[in-house]
Amino acid sequence: MKEIVKEHPLRPIILQFDLKKKALDFEVKALAAYYRMHDRSWETKQNLSQHKNTLTEIDIKTIELEYRLAPIELQLDFMEAAFKLADNVELPEIAEPFTIDIADFYEEVESHNKDLIALHKDITVEMQWFNDWADYIYENEDWFDEQDNEGDKLIHQVFKHYDEVSVDIISLDRDQQEFFGVLGHIRKLQQEYFDYGEEVSAQYARVHHESEAVYQRALRIKAYVDKHFPLDKESSGG
Repeated sequence: MKEIVKEHPLRPIILQFDLKKKALDFEVKALAAYYRMHDRSWETKQNLSQHKNTLTEIDIKTIELEYRLAPIELQLDFMEAAFKLADNVELPEIAEPFTIDIADFYEEVESHNKDLIALHKDITVEMQWFNDWADYIYENEDWFDEQDNEGDKLIHQVFKHYDEVSVDIISLDRDQQEFFGVLGHIRKLQQEYFDYGEEVSAQYARVHHESEAVYQRALRIKAYVDKHFPLDKESSGG
């Protein structure tokens, strides 16, 4: 028996062969399919890791936008109370007098809205991949396609004809069991991605809803200010 190691980014594939035996046609196809299943699994692992990292970036940006809402809402509370646009506003105690620069306030709201729009584009793209992948897994029960499944059947034929094939089935069984263990880790990563995706999507939806409510309040303030405190315009010409 000769041990042959096929290096693969997912895991090294270590099999033993009886070089005195000629590899049968179905055996060659079975091993080719086995190697291809490693390719598919590595690709899946890479994709899931990449998209999980994208979710983390979206998660962080969403938390930042929610954090930036707090001072905007506080300024809105004070202006709504001052302009009598809201009843029974509970304001926090302020130790020292302060002023709100309306231009800075508008800029703060506009900046928040601009970043929310950019984040919306990011999460739309990511959730499209999320949904497409979920649909694919639901339909196929795994990331292996029909060609991979046919190859799996050929591998069973290799075990069935153990006395005819060149590959040592003991080494094939051992290697396959190790491969199954790696598949288990990828399935765990996949479930983590799905769970995290639902969490990030729900959080974004909540922050988006809260932000839209704040924008409407800011527009109400702007309408009031424009009506009651119009900016002075220099007369042109002479």
